[in-house]
Amino acid sequence: MPELTMAPPVSAVEPVTDILHGVAITDPYRWLEDQNSPRTRAWIEEQTRYARAYLDSIPGREEIRNRIRSFLAVETHDSIVKAGNRYFFRKRRPDEEQPSIYMREGEDGEDQLLIDPSSLGKGNHSAVKPLRASPDGRLLLYEIKEGGERTGTFALFHVDSRTTFRDILPRGYLRGFAFAADGRSFYYVHEPLDSKKPFYRVAYRHVLGSDFQDDEQIFHAGEGEELRLGLVSNTHWLGFLVYEFGEKTRTSFYLKPMNGAEPPEAMFEHAEWKFGPVLLGEKILAITDRDAPNLRIVELRGRLGEERKWLDLVPESDYRIEQWAIPGDRTLILCSRNMERRIRMFDLSGRQTEELVVRPEETLRLLSGGPESDEVFLERESFTEPVRIVRYAPKKCECAPWARRNVPFDGSHYSYQQLRFSSKDGEEIPIYLVGRKD
Repeated sequence: MPELTMAPPVSAVEPVTDILHGVAITDPYRWLEDQNSPRTRAWIEEQTRYARAYLDSIPGREEIRNRIRSFLAVETHDSIVKAGNRYFFRKRRPDEEQPSIYMREGEDGEDQLLIDPSSLGKGNHSAVKPLRASPDGRLLLYEIKEGGERTGTFALFHVDSRTTFRDILPRGYLRGFAFAADGRSFYYVHEPLDSKKPFYRVAYRHVLGSDFQDDEQIFHAGEGEELRLGLVSNTHWLGFLVYEFGEKTRTSFYLKPMNGAEPPEAMFEHAEWKFGPVLLGEKILAITDRDAPNLRIVELRGRLGEERKWLDLVPESDYRIEQWAIPGDRTLILCSRNMERRIRMFDLSGRQTEELVVRPEETLRLLSGGPESDEVFLERESFTEPVRIVRYAPKKCECAPWARRNVPFDGSHYSYQQLRFSSKDGEEIPIYLVGRKD
C-alpha cells in the first residue's frame, strides 16, 4: 500500500445532544450538516486532497484505469420496443457519454439513428429512452431526463419525418400512456411536478396539436396523497388501476372500450391482493397473488355487466414467478426456487409447451417488446460471458441473437464453482468462486 507523508485532515468534534422520545442521542459532527458553510467546504476540500493524494499514489492505478475504460468503452443496447416491423431501442457506441435512440426496420435492418441526446442542447447529461410506439410504428413516445433525475419530460417523435411534436408533457411522473386508434390523439395519466393540484388523479385524452388545458377527462380516481392512478391499454380497451396506500394497499380495476362513449366499469374494487394486468385482444390476463403467495397468471373473464370468472393460465407452484411476458400466442414466465431458475412457456389455454434451461451462474431478465408484441427479448449474462440480448419469437420457434457487448475479455480461461453454506436459521446461502483455469 502507498505511504503518505501528509497527515489526514482533522475533523473537529463538537458534540450536540438531542432528546428523542426520552433518549439522549449525541452527534459529534452536527456542524458538517451545513453543507454551504465556509468551514464545511474547507473540510471537504481537505478531505478530497488527502484522498486524491492516497489514491493517485497507488501502484498500477493508471493500468487499472485503462483496463476498466476498455470494458466500458463498448457498444451497448437496451430498452427495446417493437411495433409492427419496427424495433426501437437505445444504443450507446464506444466512448459516447449517453445512448441514443435507434430504429431497425425488420429483423436484419440497419440501425438508423433517430434521437441523439447531444442534439437537445442541454449538455452531456441529457438522457433519452424509448417508452411506447404506436401500433403502426409511426409515432414514438420517449422520455428525456437531465442529470440522473427521477422525473422526466415526455415527447412524441414522428418517425417518418424525423421530427418531434410540440405536444410535450412537462417534467413529472408518467403513470400510463396509450395511443388512440385514430393516430391523432393519445390517452395519458401524468403527475406534473408544478401542478397546482398535485394529488388530483385523473386520466385524459389529448388531441395532437391542441392545448393540454383543453384535454378531455376520461376517468377520475379522486384526489388524495394516498391515491395513485395507472393506465394499461391495447387497441381495444383502456384499463384504469387505482391504488389506495394505507395500512394495507388496496387495488381497484376499471375497464372501458377505447373507441366507445361508455363510462369505465369496475371489474373489482378495493381488493387487498396484487393485480398486474395485460390487455391482449379481447382478453384480460394478469399476474396476481390472490390465493397464491408465489403468484399465478390468470385470465379474468366476463363481459362488461357480467360476473367475473378467474381462470388459471399458469397456476401457482413451488416456483415463484419473477417476471412474465406474452409474446404472440404464448405466456412466458421466469420463475425461481432456492436459486434455481427456469423459463417456462404456456399456450393461452394454460398448457405448458416448452421449458428453457437457465444455468446457475447466469443472470437473466425479460425485456418485453411492448403491448401485443409477438416477440420477447431476453438479456443474459454470467461470470464469464458479457451481456447479450436474444430475441424469442414463438411463431417461428426460434431464439436468435439480437445484440452482444464485445468486451475485451476471454471467458474461456475462467471457471466457477458454487458452494453452499447454511445460516443459523437453516437458510442455504450460495457463494460462487471464480478463477482462472490455469
